[in-house]
Amino acid sequence: MNRDETFKWQFSDLATQYYVAARIAAKTGLAPIHGNLFHHAVELYLKAALVGTIPVERMKQRPYSHDLRALWGAFKTTEGDPALNRFDRTIEALHEFESIRYPDRIVDHGMIVTIGWKPGDVGPITGTMKMPPSYEIVIEEVDRLIIEVLRRASVNPKFFTMRFSHPVAREALAYENPEAASWL
Repeated sequence: MNRDETFKWQFSDLATQYYVAARIAAKTGLAPIHGNLFHHAVELYLKAALVGTIPVERMKQRPYSHDLRALWGAFKTTEGDPALNRFDRTIEALHEFESIRYPDRIVDHGMIVTIGWKPGDVGPITGTMKMPPSYEIVIEEVDRLIIEVLRRASVNPKFFTMRFSHPVAREALAYENPEAASWL
């Protein structure tokens, strides 16, 4: 395996661990951590897909680093497929979780975090007072996004999950996941 292939494998392996942890966190109501973990998972899957296009050393620097918008833009440019635009809102929602990676923004502005498995699970949040920032992702859309990125990167998800012997990891991948068959 050459260096690029090794990086692609390592990024995908770490991303899968973040992804499983994010699904467990969401299932158990650990918010906003679920969003941070999904953010890391998608970030690393995108970096795996971009290996060979962007030098790995460059991925650690701006504009890429932890910026899902920049990584997603590079991925979409590489793919050249406008059908990927359907995931733009999911990327934006995940990107917002980076802003609450450290608690200073939460302390200064507050937050409302919701966990939605499917579109429409969470209704709009309204009120008469000034509302704190809201953070919401639709996990089903994250599931679809990840499988699409892996498919285009020619990465087999089952390769990374076949070593999961603990049933909790496998259950987390199966729970409310329209793409479960791709993993298990």
